[in-house]
Order: sequence, then C-alpha cells, then structure tokens
Amino acid sequence: MSDQSIRRRVCFLPVAGTECPHQLLTMRGLAENDRFEVRHGVDARFFPCLRTWLRHRPDIFYFDWIERYYIGRNPVVTLVKTVTFYLDVLLVAKLFRRRIYWTVHNLHSHEQSISERRELFMQRFFARQAIRIRVFSKSAIGRVSSRLKVAPARLLVLPEGNYIGYYSNRILRDVARDNLKLSADDFVLLWLGNIRPYKGLSELVAVFRKVARANWRLVIAGKPFIESYANEVTNLVQGDKRIDFYPHFIAENDLQTYYNAADVVVLPFVDIENSASLTMSMGFRKPVVAPNLGVIGERLHRQAELVYVPGGLASTLEKLAGLSPARLTEIGQANFEEVQRHRWSDIATLFDEGALPN
Repeated sequence: MSDQSIRRRVCFLPVAGTECPHQLLTMRGLAENDRFEVRHGVDARFFPCLRTWLRHRPDIFYFDWIERYYIGRNPVVTLVKTVTFYLDVLLVAKLFRRRIYWTVHNLHSHEQSISERRELFMQRFFARQAIRIRVFSKSAIGRVSSRLKVAPARLLVLPEGNYIGYYSNRILRDVARDNLKLSADDFVLLWLGNIRPYKGLSELVAVFRKVARANWRLVIAGKPFIESYANEVTNLVQGDKRIDFYPHFIAENDLQTYYNAADVVVLPFVDIENSASLTMSMGFRKPVVAPNLGVIGERLHRQAELVYVPGGLASTLEKLAGLSPARLTEIGQANFEEVQRHRWSDIATLFDEGALPN
C-alpha cells in the first residue's frame, strides 16, 4: 500500500510475553495485512489503556485476557484494580473515542479470588465498550451472548490459528520414546500443559488407574501453576510405575519429544472455552480424548468417538482401547487437516468495519 497514512495502528493488550505464542502469532497474522500497523500496548498493572494511548496513539485497542486488569492478590488490590480499569476503559472509549475489540478466551477466571458478581459486572461493562467480540466456536455464541448481555450480531466466530511450523517437529517416534524411557510396545497417553485444577488432571489419574491396560503408560508434563495442586498430583501418581510425571516447564524445542512419543493426547478439562493444547495436539497429528466443552466438539468433529459428555472419561478410555492403530492414525491425520484450515491472518476480519452491526 503506497499511502501508509491510512494504515490503522492496533495495540494488543495485555502484553502476554514470550510464553504465549497465541498472542505473538495473532499479531504476526494481523501484520500480514498492510492495512494495519501492529504493536504491543504498554505493560502496566494500572491504567494500561491511558498509558498505551499516551505512548502509541493507537486507532484500535485489541484485548485478549482482561481479568488480570481487575483481579489482584488480595481484596483491596482487586478493588483498586477494578475501579482504575473501569475508569481507564471509559477514558479511551468515550473521551478519546478509540475502538475496542475483545477476544473472549474464557467466561470464568480460573483459580482467581474474585466474586462471581464482580467478575460478571466487569465482563459485561467491558463487553458494552467493545465494538466487536471474537469467540472461538459457533457453540460459544449463545453462552457468551447470554452471559455478557450482548447481541449475537456483535460476536464473530474466528477459530484459533494453527501452530504447524511454529514448534519443531523433526524427532522420530523411536527417538522420542528412548528420550522418555518408553518402550516401542507401550501405548502412551499424554497430558501436557500448565498444571492447573480446571484441566482435570486429578480425575485423569484416578480414571487411568482403574481402566489402563497392561501396556498403557500415562505421561504428564508441564509447569505447575499452583504449587499445592502440583503436590497433590505428585501424591496421586506416587508409586504407580505406569505414570511418568514431569512437573516443570517444557521448552518449546522439547514439546516434539512428548507429542511424538504419544499415541493419543488426553485433555479432560473441567471448564474451557478454547485450548492451545488442543490446537497443538491436532498439529502434531494426534487423536485427542476430551469432553464436549467450549470449542472442543467443533474442532474434533472428525473424531467424535473420542469426544465425551462430561463425566464420561472412563467409558471413553475403554472405547479408546478398542480402536486399531490404523484408526488412530486416521484420526490424527483428520485432526491435522482440520486444524490446518485455520490461519492467524484470519484475525483481520475482526476489524472489517463493513460487517459491523448497526
């Protein structure tokens, strides 16, 4: 585009950091469109919008997770952050008349100490200021519209882009298994991600111990988010030689080892809207056992036999035992083809003013 002056400057908040490829790849995807100039906003606990405005003068504020701006380490800090963020958003939306767009990653803050009433108030307030709200699945439209009290026309379905090519995927299965001390005959179930209660790890361990076949192995790997919960999981797996527990941060280059050593990924979420772990698993051509929550049913529509109604993990693992290696390979390929359809550059459609509701 020759006339750079008509490019719109988009600032992303909050600044998620290097451990969040979702935001990084979203920014890169938007930057592919020459109608936009893309950058991070100001990384600040208080008045992030005002500070971003003073430094960058954006045309558009794009938000991923907003809970960090109104939840603090104790009730007093939470109250201060809530009030200041409320004023901060009003300032840029009403006084400076900047456009706000929002991606709803989840409807409830995980493990955060805030009342449901206050969180709902802040979410609905923020939704009223947003020009358009992005959700990850068609099934989310009803949930988000009802909770936030916004018209469905203001919601846009844009699935997460894929991570194919972002993470290394060169290691062979046999080498990956040697690295993790797994045998060629093991049937390996993988759970990988930040170790947090809402991801259902406790249930998985309990169910695995009941239904696992003789050659089954469960590999659990990821960074503890809450130390007490990680200790709880440690106690649950202790003494079971079929379960390998790696409670530490897994470097990006090492993810391929865990995925390529696995036959199937198990993601027994208790509550979820979108999951990068799911998207990554599909990119590594893995079958996925998961509950029909949030985006999961739509993303895994080509492997419906492994998507279960919450509470059905045990019966689904029993069903998994009856699937042939050929069928599991077929499922993994279907998941790869499905996730490959979605690109990070699709985010540009969120800002298409011609499609905005009146």
